[in-house]
Parts: sequence; C-alpha cells; structure tokens
Amino acid sequence: MNTYPPTKNLYIVEQDGKTYFRVKINKAKQGLKIDKTFTDYQQAIEFLNACNNKIGKKQVKTFLEVEDNVKQIISNYIKNPPIKEYLKQYIENYINPKYSHLDEKISADNYKLRQKDSHLSILNKCLNTDFKHSTSNDNYELSELIFKDSERTVLADLKPIDISTEDVNNLIISLRNKKLTPSTISTYISKMSVFWRKLPLLDKALKNIGNPFLTYDKDLINNGNKRYRKKPFRFDIEKLKSVAKIIRNHKPKANDNSKDFKNIIHLMYKLGLRRQEAILLEKNQIYDNPPHIFIQSKNNERIVYLNDRQFRFVKSLIKPKEERLFKYKVMGFDGSFIKSFKDTGIDQHSFRKDYISRMVEKIGISNSILLAEVLGFTTPRAIEKLKGVFPENNEISTQKELLNQIGHSSSRITAEFYYSRK
Repeated sequence: MNTYPPTKNLYIVEQDGKTYFRVKINKAKQGLKIDKTFTDYQQAIEFLNACNNKIGKKQVKTFLEVEDNVKQIISNYIKNPPIKEYLKQYIENYINPKYSHLDEKISADNYKLRQKDSHLSILNKCLNTDFKHSTSNDNYELSELIFKDSERTVLADLKPIDISTEDVNNLIISLRNKKLTPSTISTYISKMSVFWRKLPLLDKALKNIGNPFLTYDKDLINNGNKRYRKKPFRFDIEKLKSVAKIIRNHKPKANDNSKDFKNIIHLMYKLGLRRQEAILLEKNQIYDNPPHIFIQSKNNERIVYLNDRQFRFVKSLIKPKEERLFKYKVMGFDGSFIKSFKDTGIDQHSFRKDYISRMVEKIGISNSILLAEVLGFTTPRAIEKLKGVFPENNEISTQKELLNQIGHSSSRITAEFYYSRK
C-alpha cells in the first residue's frame, strides 16, 4: 500500500479498493472555495501548489469559473435536450423496429428499406435546414412587425419548447427558397408532425406541448397561389396509342423481359397497382376465393378484387418455381420506363390516376364527400342536391369501400394526389 506525506488541504480517500485525492480549501476572504477530487496524486499536488501561488491562484479561479459554466451547460442540456436528441430516440423506438425484420437481399424488403432511408432523409433535412428563428423581444415599445430579434439556426439545435408556429412558417420559406415543390414541402411537414406527436411519449415533461406542424400558415406552402381545381385524369385515345406503340417496340436489356414490361404496365392500368406493388407482386398475394390480390403497402392493407378475365390474366403470370411474378427490380423498371416514355408526358402514376378516375365514375351520388373533392366543390351539398337526377350505382356501395380499393384511408389524400390538372 502506498503512503503519502501529510499535506495541508489534501485528503486521502479509500473507496471500493481505489485511492482518491481530495483538495479542499475554503478561503472566503480570498474568494477561493475548492472541493475537487483527483485520481492521480501528482495532479492533486500540482493543483494544490497552484492554489497556494499568487499567480496560480488567478488561473485556478478562471479554471473553476469555466468548469462551472461547462457543468451548467451540461446540466441544462440534460434537463432540456435539443430536438436532435429526441430524434435519435424516435428512430430507435419507432423507425428501426418497423424495418428490423427486413433483408436487403430480398427485392421487396430492399425497396421498403429505401423507404426507410427516404423517411429519415426527410426528417434530417427538416431538422438541419437553416432558417430565421425569432428570439425574445424585450423592447415592447417597438412593434414586432417593424423590429424583431432573430438568428439563423436549425431546428436540430433548438429545444422543443422553443419551437413555435412562426419557426415552422420560416422553415417553410427556407424550403421554398431551395426550390422544393409545394407537395414535397407538405410531405416534409407531415413527417415532422408525426414525429412531433411522439414527443410526449418520449418525455413526459412534454405532455402538454403543442404541435406547431399543425398550426402553420398553409398559404406559405403554395406561395399564395390557388390550387388547380381537381378533375379526373383520363387517357385520351392518342395517349393510349402511344402506350401501345411503346410497349410493342420496347427492346429489353439482356436480363429483362419485354413481356414483363408490358404486363407490369397492364397491372398498373387495369388494376391501379402502384408500380412497386406490381413489380414486386408475389404469387402468395393472389387468392381465388373470391379472386383477389392482397396488397400491403404504405402501412396500409387493401384487397384488389378481380373479375374472371383479370383473374385469368394474373394467374397466367405465375411461374411455378418462382415466388415473384417478375424479375424486374423497382429501380431497373424505373430506368426502362423513363427511357421509353420520356417524350410522351406520361409518368408511372398516370396509369393509376386513370384507374381511379374510372372507379369514381362508378361510385354514385351517395359518395358525395369524395365527389365534391374530385369536382372541386367546397362542400358536398351541391352534389347531394343532385340525388334523384342520376341513378345510384351500387357496384361499390360505400365511399369507404372505394377508398380501401384505391389504397388510401381518406378522401383528402385521394383527391389531392390523384385528381389534378398536372
């Protein structure tokens, strides 16, 4: 056991088999109050000597002041962490578990993992986009319209309680200045709102926090421009001829199949499947009693019912020794599609839009809410007044059944994404 010479203001502490060296000084007249512990004897002696030296004493005081400030900063950080710390916990609790079972070697799983990357990228862009953050204005004699203290910062460095609706408005302006489209900005804000709603579950101290991503100024997203009135999208005969010609003249790569290219587009047009749903379709999703395809996509489940002709076509695509109907990868099909359709003005979503428009024509007046969205009416009353003028169509009896068939749970989403002039 080591022995140390007795030294004034130095105390030897033995605890849990370890030796500590405590420097304790209380010189009120000199403004020097120290209680600091070291694990190294020589460091403790050097510190003690500095405290007993006139020049060293000033350096010690400065050191202790800096140390106290650092401790205070650390304490404040732990008590009220910035939003970037909550994001780490949100990803750990809610994002990673959702995708933990997926295997990147499987095409369908690999596509979903890219969706995860896209989701995280959106959150990070929102949190790390530079914007103007308003600080407190104590000069109440001046209007905030004329004078307002502000600083450039990012959401990631702010505490949740410091983020206001005005900050979200300024963030939208910054995103708009980056030439992001209104629909992209809406997606960004929506993802942030979902994240924000989880904050009270991550920290009980935030149980009463408001959600500024719901109360922002929505006019800022489209820069004050009115939205186009919604109307059904339909292929005209010339567009359909263009599609047929492209499919007929499609020259696949060595590892592709021209029939697969045609059949995928057929499923998108005739059944309204999203392109990844069609490309990654597996035979275990196809059922014969009653004939239907089970789809699980975008966190939703839906059933696409098939008539006899559609069912025969889908069954003809099944390969006995392969689980998937097509060999295409999503990105590979995207490349082939863009190259083939680049001069037509037709994108992959056009086929699904046309399908949904055809569905809407069948739903009847009883689905007045959705029809009002499609036709651009502010309320469904004008539609409902037409009851009796147009015959009811009971092929799809309720609006809910239609929305489930289309694959969205709300008429707003369906109308905004699938009925537009563009």
